[in-house]
Amino acid sequence: MTAEITAEGMPLPPEAVDGEPVEEEPRRRRRKAILLLFLLGLLAMLSTIAIWYFLFRQPITMLPPIPESRLPGYTTSIFGSTNPMGIAVSPDGGRIYVAETEGERVVRVFDGSGTLVATARPPESTGSEHVPVWVAIDPLTSEIYVSDRPTGQVYIYDRDGAYQRTLALAKPIAGWQPVGLAFDASGQLYVGDLSGAFAKVLVIDRQANVVRTLGESSKLSFPNGIAVDKDGNVYVADSNNGRLMVFAADGTVAAQVGRGSGEGNLGLPRGVAVDDQGHVYVGDATGQGVFVYRTPTADSKRLDFVGFFGGEGVADGKFEFPNGVSTDTRGRVYVADTVNDRVQVWSY
Repeated sequence: MTAEITAEGMPLPPEAVDGEPVEEEPRRRRRKAILLLFLLGLLAMLSTIAIWYFLFRQPITMLPPIPESRLPGYTTSIFGSTNPMGIAVSPDGGRIYVAETEGERVVRVFDGSGTLVATARPPESTGSEHVPVWVAIDPLTSEIYVSDRPTGQVYIYDRDGAYQRTLALAKPIAGWQPVGLAFDASGQLYVGDLSGAFAKVLVIDRQANVVRTLGESSKLSFPNGIAVDKDGNVYVADSNNGRLMVFAADGTVAAQVGRGSGEGNLGLPRGVAVDDQGHVYVGDATGQGVFVYRTPTADSKRLDFVGFFGGEGVADGKFEFPNGVSTDTRGRVYVADTVNDRVQVWSY
């Protein structure tokens, strides 16, 4: 290589060939090291987000608190199920499970955008007519539990709707008729049972033992919707009595809302859901909408009425005999709009 000569007759240094400095080797190495560290940091951040999502199925950032007096607004509808009844939604809203009581009488599985991705079908060996009614998601395994009242069974599916097994109680109950389903955070299953002189709610542990019952002395009649809040309070839609019952962790009645025409009173409550912001949602089939309450506090055993959304009709945001209600952790409320053959999505 021949060095270029300056006007003064002195040779140019190699880094000034062609009039532009050439980076020194140490400087290039430092820049490469900084870029590599940046890329490694970005990879670590993305890996952390991915691990969090797959472990907890929810975003890292939580929604800000929702004002107590605020109600959700209509967002969209999901079609593709006939006479939807029970509904359960994964915490992130990525899976929506809808039990249809007419048509094929199966559980439809939708993704977060409302696209049908799978169909959960019951086993064929029972010899009885199937009618899936209520749905719940096991918080520990993400398995789907579906009550089928005509067959007296609770069927269990994986997250994608593949049949796994049928719930077998450690001590079978003759003639039990499971309806409403819910889980608490520890994985205990709550099942509304119509067998016996009066309906009741069975509390079932992970080994399928009935560890206690709720509501027998309250003379429940068709305990359909069931939900459990973070404090262990159990909310039961006592449908045919027109009541929402709240049982404390010790089984005593903590609060209730009755039937009537006053503000916040119910008609035919069916689905129940509780969100992580302390709202209780009750789908009322004859009230043609959803009643919203605040969860009881330590100082008050009341269910404070927040408001109502819906009304009878076929337009967006109107209902024809709504039933199941579910929520996710992103401020969305899902309502089975039964006679309109759709699931409505409302959000804050």
